[in-house]
Amino acid sequence: MYWIREILGWVLIVLGLWLFYLIYFVLLPGKKLIWSGPVLVMGIIVFRGGIHLLKVAVAARVCQQAPAETSVKAARPVVARPQRRSTVVPGKR
Repeated sequence: MYWIREILGWVLIVLGLWLFYLIYFVLLPGKKLIWSGPVLVMGIIVFRGGIHLLKVAVAARVCQQAPAETSVKAARPVVARPQRRSTVVPGKR
């Protein structure tokens, strides 16, 4: 199922990049500044949506590959015992 999200994420990223191309090379040189504003907003939303779908697909794949804990461990916690330290007095070992 995560493959569908990943493919749709890449499609949305390419569509967002195409909208940015449309703004930069078609609308702005043609002096259509009013048209370029809404297309820019659409491009940002579509591009960020594609990135989000890719993040969700990668998270789903990682969760699917993670090992599941099947046994419950009720062991006592190990208490750390203090260890003897060497003296720090100069001249003594």
